Amino acid sequence: MPEKRLAIIDGYSLLFRAFFATRYLSTADGRPTNALFGFTSMLFNLLENKRPDALVVALDAPGKTFRHAAYAEYKGTRRDQADELKVQLPMARELIAALGIPSIEVTGYEADDVVGTISRKAEENGYDTTIVTGDLDTLQLIDECVSVLTMRQGVTDTITYTPSGVLERYGFGPEFVADYKALVGDTSDNIPGVPGIGAKGAAELIQQFGHVEDMLAKFGELPAKFQKKIEGNEEQMKRSKWLATIDTKVPLEYDFRPLIISQEGMQRALDMLESLEMRSLARRAPKILGPYVSHDGITPGNVAVAEVLSEKLEVTTSDLRTYEDAVKFIGGKSFSVYFSTPMRVDLFDESERVALVAIGQQVRRLPELVAHKLVEAMPELVILHDAKQLYRRLTPGIKEPRMDTMLAGYVLQSGRSAYMLRDLITGYLEIQPPESAEELAAALYLLDAPLQARLEKEFQTRVLTEVELPLVPILSKMENTGICANRDVLREFSKQLEVTIEQTARHIYEMAQHEFNIGSPKQLGEVLFDKLCIPGAVKTKTGYATGVEVLSNINEPICQEVLSWRELTKLKGTYTDALERLIGQDGRIHTNYNQTVAATGRLSSQDPNLQNIPIRTELGRGIRKAFYAAPGYKLASFDYSQIELRILAHMSGEPALVEAFRNHEDVHTATAEQMFSVESSQVTREQRGYAKTLNYAVLYGVSEFGLAQQMGSGFSIVEAKDLIKRYFERFASVRGFMDGIVAEARSKGFTTTMMGRRRYFPDIHAAKVMERKAAERQAMNAPIQGTAADMMKLAMIRVGRRLQDARSRMLLTVHDEIVFEIADGEEHLLEPIREEMEQALPLNVPVE
Repeated sequence: MPEKRLAIIDGYSLLFRAFFATRYLSTADGRPTNALFGFTSMLFNLLENKRPDALVVALDAPGKTFRHAAYAEYKGTRRDQADELKVQLPMARELIAALGIPSIEVTGYEADDVVGTISRKAEENGYDTTIVTGDLDTLQLIDECVSVLTMRQGVTDTITYTPSGVLERYGFGPEFVADYKALVGDTSDNIPGVPGIGAKGAAELIQQFGHVEDMLAKFGELPAKFQKKIEGNEEQMKRSKWLATIDTKVPLEYDFRPLIISQEGMQRALDMLESLEMRSLARRAPKILGPYVSHDGITPGNVAVAEVLSEKLEVTTSDLRTYEDAVKFIGGKSFSVYFSTPMRVDLFDESERVALVAIGQQVRRLPELVAHKLVEAMPELVILHDAKQLYRRLTPGIKEPRMDTMLAGYVLQSGRSAYMLRDLITGYLEIQPPESAEELAAALYLLDAPLQARLEKEFQTRVLTEVELPLVPILSKMENTGICANRDVLREFSKQLEVTIEQTARHIYEMAQHEFNIGSPKQLGEVLFDKLCIPGAVKTKTGYATGVEVLSNINEPICQEVLSWRELTKLKGTYTDALERLIGQDGRIHTNYNQTVAATGRLSSQDPNLQNIPIRTELGRGIRKAFYAAPGYKLASFDYSQIELRILAHMSGEPALVEAFRNHEDVHTATAEQMFSVESSQVTREQRGYAKTLNYAVLYGVSEFGLAQQMGSGFSIVEAKDLIKRYFERFASVRGFMDGIVAEARSKGFTTTMMGRRRYFPDIHAAKVMERKAAERQAMNAPIQGTAADMMKLAMIRVGRRLQDARSRMLLTVHDEIVFEIADGEEHLLEPIREEMEQALPLNVPVE
């Protein structure tokens, strides 16, 4: 077996595969990088695992090939490359050139032909060759000295094909791959093949007769079913084989020089990876490429290459006991505070608890109470992680901290599931993972600079400093305040629900003619669709679908009763019973607000979730009756009116919507006027209802099917499609705005709110249509919903500052609503609160 190893990369094939296999990535300024990231990852994996002596990249030359000259329809079905892929191709060439990797392209030939010719020459020169590609056409080149490395899924899940691997996959060897294409064709290359012969039939023919020439020579021996399909298509079959056969005699020269990377080339490559913000690859590069880098004229292989390790923190620690000593240590510089034990509001015995304060890698241990005092005295200097948890234990009214690394991580990538300190350290610092609390404190300090730089580069600083950080003391105060809840009301309501639930269940049993577990989808499906034979069944892998979207569309009493039973049991279990248990000793319920959960920027609530209490039904409103104002206070609620539609009018500039809001008209009636070409006085209640549903459906990018479902029974998908079409004809600016948002998401990988908050869409170029369409729908709504979230947060900050010296207080935020306790005698604050909310983020239409 040859000992010299050559790797040939099919350049554009690999970039194309990487583009669709790698989630969408882009730089801070919007340059797409996912194809280049996947390509470079594959290159690094190849160099690390195969360690080839020589490496060459084969590229497709511009223009037509000899195959096009003979068959004009060749590759005629291929769509144009996405613009987001096109812009990455020159960058790939630049990276290849920087590393000194030779690339070859020959006018009139495809990259496959270049690959085939070099692999033949390599074998003649004693090389063992690995072809790296995303195209299985090259399997025909495999023999004892040539293998093909390709991707099964993504760019890291790979498989290497040898002759036995091809035999195992297809049932025949590499020498028959072109014959296989001659029979089955290839839609991607527009090779016709033989109509009616598929993969199974082709394998059967090849296994029995060999090459297509042999099949034609023994045509009378072919099974009748194949004779019928091939007859009349003989020339097409032969031409298909010719098109599919790789030319291994391209006029080219390749000198098989060992891969040597100059130190200048290495630095250019590192600079390029940094400029493209592919920092994980930049960190891997010295170790992967090191064995190929020349050192002062010495060629690789003659020197030992040390493994490049990231920096290890060398912290110095000592103890501080007093506040004065801590202030002296800080000396007016920024500092981080890290708590080595979990912060819980109900634990106040802090005499033995220790905090860590760090400036760079100098770390000091001190009592927690001293650390609290430092934060209260110097919030503008402190760097924290998850600051809100600490602020709940501090004196109310403290200014926001200089930095909260958890919030910064969220602003930079709002789609992550968590923002643990260790994960952020690994992602943003080039250091070994911290092993001790002292190292974590130092790393927390070091995180500040790269996070600030990244925020600045991505124009996200304003979102952090004007929206998220100032909200920390506001939310912590709201969580500590809580809202009064009446145990007796909740208990009484729970008892009423229990009786109603039992009555509803009995009614369901009577209609079903026997008792069963109503909460079991399997048993419910069997009762409804097997026993009662109710039409409208939807089969699933495990039985029948019994979700609300199915049952609400079936006009049968038992289905409506099941839906009622579900609502009642949810109200009892999730709300009345749970809320009663969560009332504290102060008689108030204290929820927790999450700033880093919703990718849109919205706040969420948990333990308990007070944002999800249903209010549209009488039962849901019954739960709200349990909440009341403390003695000496009244409850007040301010709710933004149609805020997302107002933001849509502002961002799209749609004249009809802008005019309706400016004239304080009912926007749904105004929409109905446009949709149905009638005067406002003639708009029917039904037409206004359709218009309202349509306004919000457009906002959320609802599909024709989804709109038909929302419109109610009897409304077809065709009618929904026509309604959406008519809407966009009447509101052309909305259509243009939505299309522009999706185009921006495709181009940059993210959308932005009016404040500049970004939301990334990694599936915007997904190969699967459903995933791609879902990302497009999310992208349509993200700037609007995100702007509404920013407006609400800015309003809370403004109102919180307005109420700073008042007895009145903010209690809850529920989507577009803020709930207050207004102190007796401070009713004059109602109008200032309204003004602060309406002016939080001015639009070119009134905010009410």
